Amino acid sequence: MKARMVNALDSRLAFRLVQFFAALALVLSVYVGVQQVRLTQCLAAYNEASNKASAARTLAAEQDRAAQDELFRQIAEQPRNGIDALREYNDQRAQADEQRRRNPLPAPPSQRCG
Repeated sequence: MKARMVNALDSRLAFRLVQFFAALALVLSVYVGVQQVRLTQCLAAYNEASNKASAARTLAAEQDRAAQDELFRQIAEQPRNGIDALREYNDQRAQADEQRRRNPLPAPPSQRCG
């Protein structure tokens, strides 16, 4: 029985099976590697787009706060000019809103990187 098993493992068929599984493992590892590179590139692109949008939206938020601070200062110092100050505030808010509209947050990686 032992000799039969040794002969089977030493056979040409066993050698071919080992070669086949080795080649299959190599192909699968290359496929997984390519998929990993694609995912990494997609995530890097997402991070770059997200950073750019976040920076622009942060600037818009800072402009909003500065406009609001100026509105409060104007009303506190010159209450009679409150309507003009409010109009200026609304104009500055519209500019900040436009900046946010031009810089939307990117779709999450779960949607972009499939």
